[in-house]
Amino acid sequence: MRKRFTGKRKLAVVGVLTAVAISVPAVGAVAAEISGSRLPFALSTAGSKEDGDRWKGKSSGHAKACGDVPVNDTRTFSAYIYQDKSFRPDPKIASTSRSYKQGYGCGAYKGTSTGGKYYTKATWAGIPGSRAYGYVNAQN
Repeated sequence: MRKRFTGKRKLAVVGVLTAVAISVPAVGAVAAEISGSRLPFALSTAGSKEDGDRWKGKSSGHAKACGDVPVNDTRTFSAYIYQDKSFRPDPKIASTSRSYKQGYGCGAYKGTSTGGKYYTKATWAGIPGSRAYGYVNAQN
């Protein structure tokens, strides 16, 4: 009787571990770059740039602003997501500001609607003579 109980316990543990192993990659795969939201920029001069591509809100109902600048410097950049409103001011949906040396990172998720159109915007500090490029994007 004791051996059978141990076998059932092992089977239960294996089942739980299998369920966790299967669900972890599925959860990790949920956050992905939204197609058409990537906006690259050159660091040689400071500036700001608005993406001309518009993308529809995803069925997830949210998005977050992300970005990366591959330079070890204390200067900062900011990433924004705006909703495109025809003939009205575009509201800022999400944003993040990061130091160049922090590397890739994202802000918090903010709500979007599937009927809305959105775009990314970036502002950054320049590094004279730099040939590096950074980028911002939106993730759902």
